Parts: sequence; C-alpha cells; structure tokens
Amino acid sequence: MGFPIHLIAISVLLLAIPTDVFADGPNRISIRVVDDQGDPVADASVVARYQQIIHQNGKEFRVPMELAVPQTTDADGRCELLLYDVSWTLAAISALRAELKTEEIMEMVDDAPADPLAREEFLRALYERGRRFSSAYHLLTLEAKGEPQITLQMAKAIKVTGRVQVNGKPLAKAFVTISSKPTSMDQLFSRWAPELTDQEGKFEYYSVPGDLDRARIVVERPKGNRSLMLEDVRSKTTSDGLHFELDTRAKDYTQGDKL
Repeated sequence: MGFPIHLIAISVLLLAIPTDVFADGPNRISIRVVDDQGDPVADASVVARYQQIIHQNGKEFRVPMELAVPQTTDADGRCELLLYDVSWTLAAISALRAELKTEEIMEMVDDAPADPLAREEFLRALYERGRRFSSAYHLLTLEAKGEPQITLQMAKAIKVTGRVQVNGKPLAKAFVTISSKPTSMDQLFSRWAPELTDQEGKFEYYSVPGDLDRARIVVERPKGNRSLMLEDVRSKTTSDGLHFELDTRAKDYTQGDKL
C-alpha cells in the first residue's frame, strides 16, 4: 500500500499513550445498543475512533486512532465510554456483535455428532453461523458529551455471493470487494474487506448492509497486479442474500503496483 513503516510506528505509539497525557477529565458518554427489533444486545463490542492528522516529511496522513478504551455491552445492551480529551473534526462509534462468540463455537464443536456425514453437515452450519454478524455506526458531534445517551441500532449483515468471469472464463484467486459508495465513516472503520474467488471464480461472504453497487477486483500475479473498478453493479435477490454475476473483459483491467 506504500504506507511508511515509520508512520505506522508513530500510530502505534500514539495508541499506547495513557489517557492522562491528553487531559485530566475525559468525557463520559452513555451507550445503548439494540437490535433491529429494538431489543438490547449484550456482549456487543463498542469502539470509538477519531481521525488524527499526522504531518511527516511534508506530507499529510489521516490515521484512525482510538478515542476511548473499547467496551462490551452488558445484559441491558449498555456501556459507557470515557473519551480522551483530544481535538478532532471526525469521530464515530461502532458496535459489532457476532452471532456466535468464539467460546460458544468451541463448545458446540465438542458436541458435534460422531457420524461423519452428520458431523460434516453440523460443522458446515456452525461455520455459517460463525460468519454472521450485526453492526451499527454512529458519527459523533462535538456536543456528544451533552447527550444523555447514544443509541446504536444494529442491522444484520447481508450474505453476498457472486462469480467473476473474464472473457467468459472463471477468474480464480482474485480479490473481490463489493461495497457501497464510501462515506466519512469508512475513514475510521474498515467496513469492507476483499474476498478471494475459488477455482470457479465464485466468492461469498457477509457484508455490512448498504447499497452495495460498487465492485473492485484485484488480480495478483507474478507479472504484476491488475485491478478493475466497477460502478452501478447489479445484483439478484435470492433466498440467501444478494448474488452478483460480474462478467468482465481483460482489456478493462489496469496495471499498477499501488492497488
């Protein structure tokens, strides 16, 4: 990505600085996380970040930094964040909850059926549940500390499946990202991650809800990486989620090191 190693080191050091270096009294914000039905969500991970502007060698870098110690919601879906007293113009809070926690998955694996076929089916369903999650995001304002409570309503992730073809042939081992139009929130939280296509050019994963009308395909090869950005991509709604058929042409891919 061309990101200077020394800049990464600076970011790590800034994250490690104790809160009392910044201020004597951090701002306290009360958080409540609910699901799409308005019911409280326990064990949700709540993270606050802000954008730190760092100047290095005459260049300006915008780096997401922790704005508070991450918290986990209680049985009533509540937690409190103590915001560091730092200056910022862009800050936000995220809440994330996997359908199954790691310890729950491990316990269920121990109870898997002994029969090979039944066990395979059981583990396949367990793997599917392990990938599902719900999430919520909230942009902070400078007046956030005056709010009695911030409520984050979670939305369930959407299952995305698809296939990539180039000149009518499956494109294997390519990184595909299906996303919505970037917002300021994406500068603080990486809400979209690439998925690798299999030998048939197929991919599937769970995505943060949104318009999901943009696609990026990155092909990494020894002779050089090639990428393709697609706008206004169409999907089909299925019982599983959204399905994309990306029929592309080799001549449309651009070559470059910085992808």
